[in-house]
Amino acid sequence: MRAGLIIGLGVLALGGCNSDPGEPPGQVGYRDGIDGPNSGERGTLKITEIGWAGSVRNDGTWDPDDVFFEIRNEGTRPMIIEQWYVDIQGFQTAAWRIPEQTEPLQVGDHMFIAKKRDGCFADADLFIEDLYFGAGDPFSLTLRDADERLIEPAGSRTMPPYAGIYDGEVTRSMEKVELIFGGRGSSPSAWHHYTKAEVDVVNNDRIAPNCRERTLASPGRPNSPDYSGAFAAGAFN
Repeated sequence: MRAGLIIGLGVLALGGCNSDPGEPPGQVGYRDGIDGPNSGERGTLKITEIGWAGSVRNDGTWDPDDVFFEIRNEGTRPMIIEQWYVDIQGFQTAAWRIPEQTEPLQVGDHMFIAKKRDGCFADADLFIEDLYFGAGDPFSLTLRDADERLIEPAGSRTMPPYAGIYDGEVTRSMEKVELIFGGRGSSPSAWHHYTKAEVDVVNNDRIAPNCRERTLASPGRPNSPDYSGAFAAGAFN
């Protein structure tokens, strides 16, 4: 009897410790995209193109400040990324917040963020007016979510841009090789110059018509093929 009583009391004691302890202090809350920006997981969104070399109008006028970068949703759900962080380090150290969005970025889709509303990339989804990359100086561009967690790095703080150029005639953007399980953005092998090649999908239609002859890029669209012929098809709809 005494042994049974002891066992019974032990069970009661264990049951008393089973109450809900509540949320740990300081825990980061999960965002569902309805009431505010989504939290992210590393690799779900990627920086897939950087037009750091500026734009050239069809008449040959070069504007080194007319720049952009592009993000692709490679996750499994639509994402609202307003108020996420974009950090740059290298020739300068700066941070920007992604402006308010009206629609989430759908799975498989691209969006691009430009500096100028009156430049060759005036059809951008969002604008950051003090966006700047430098004319070929080393830079590392890093995307972080609203909780400042690392999502995707691109480039290097110590090396010149991995791709992209202004050669006196045209500018070419720095494009990510769009492969499933593609390389990390901090790896030079993951990037290539925009390739002006015959493709089935028009990918320069978001560049102003008076810039398309000399501004070679694919903002807001699947990237051009790299040397291996890899090509991404865009959204899953």
